[in-house]
Amino acid sequence: MDLGTTLIVVCISVALEAFFSGSEIALISVNRIKIQHKAGEGNVSARAVLDLLKTPERIFATTSLGTNLAVVTSTSFFAAYMVTHFAENGDLYATLILAPLILFGGEIVPKLVFQTHADALIHILVWPLKFFNKIFSPVNFLFTRISGVLLKGILAPEQIKAKTFSREMIRQIIRIDSKTSELDIAEKKMIHKIFNFGEITVEQCMVPLIQIYAIKDTATLEEAHQIAVDSGYSRLPVFHERMFNLIGILNTFDLLNLPRDNSPIDELIRPAYYVPPNKKIDDLLKELQQRGLHMAIVVDEYGGCIGIITIEDLLEEIVGEIEDEYDRPEKRYESYADKGYLVEADMEIGAINEAMNLNLPKGAYETLAGLIIDRLGKIPSPGEQVVVNGYRLTVRDTTKRKINTVIVREISANAEGNAAPGMPGGESKTLASPPTPGKPPEPPRT
Repeated sequence: MDLGTTLIVVCISVALEAFFSGSEIALISVNRIKIQHKAGEGNVSARAVLDLLKTPERIFATTSLGTNLAVVTSTSFFAAYMVTHFAENGDLYATLILAPLILFGGEIVPKLVFQTHADALIHILVWPLKFFNKIFSPVNFLFTRISGVLLKGILAPEQIKAKTFSREMIRQIIRIDSKTSELDIAEKKMIHKIFNFGEITVEQCMVPLIQIYAIKDTATLEEAHQIAVDSGYSRLPVFHERMFNLIGILNTFDLLNLPRDNSPIDELIRPAYYVPPNKKIDDLLKELQQRGLHMAIVVDEYGGCIGIITIEDLLEEIVGEIEDEYDRPEKRYESYADKGYLVEADMEIGAINEAMNLNLPKGAYETLAGLIIDRLGKIPSPGEQVVVNGYRLTVRDTTKRKINTVIVREISANAEGNAAPGMPGGESKTLASPPTPGKPPEPPRT
């Protein structure tokens, strides 16, 4: 065979290899939601794609068979020509010349191109794929039957039948398809939150005891009506003597048809459902749905109440903040002098980082106040500062029991070095409060 014919056969074979290998990655990377939407609108090529994807083992057998046939054909013809003209060194020359061509021209480059433009190219690729699928169907049928018999001897029946995607596989698909996917940032975050839902504990999303609006078990209907109106809540925890001793739930809708008098609320109190703080919230959601409940009381190992959690709190872990007719727009922070922020100390670290695009570290605490107390080991006084991860946290207002507000400012590397000399990155240091005008600065402590 002459050189011209050999080169034509090699080029056609490499082109076919590129087609089959690229088509395979395109079928894997295509946006199936988009394809299903177009098929529903009557798009013929989209319907053909879905038809192929119904039997993925057959179409992937076609692409594998086509790729291998193309490689064998190009290798055989080119090696025969080189051996004929270069004798003993022909095999070596054929390998050195053909291997890069097959690797890059038939595999790497086509796969990169077809994966990037899978949604656009699949409508063109589907028709030749269907053609080759029919041609190779007898061989594919034989191979799939043989592979099925082999799999039965290796895998359990339930493993063979299972065709579901794992969480990690879907996460990888989202990461790989981040440039071409039509999902926006919020939708991708929601998907990740759904996957992380089973890893979150009740303690991480409960309403702490200090923020609970509750009613005493000795209250009257008149008092209950007034508290319901003032709070705007549809359900109120009921406590006996002390707040940490929650004994039940009062549904304020039960008050609608009752007179506003001095009658006790005893008969309206519904039993409480108690859960531990380390319970997974996906399990809790199922239990609340099965029991027809909307609220659970979180108790510690000693039986004391440490917070409450509602179905709304659980759903907010997926979809974000849910507002109802009683919610009022609330901003937990505001701009402050010198490019800083004045932040409420009980705001969660994750919410701060997301809202203000900061990088405050997470730990055994949940709030900004928890971060400062964790670093200082005490309830600080106004003016005390902590430097952490390139941010200066200045305590602005406190009480004897907690921090109210904090000033957050980003500082430069030099400023951080001057503020906390010798401290490694990410460490914190307490800084002296600014001196009062008219008074000399305090000497450094030893």
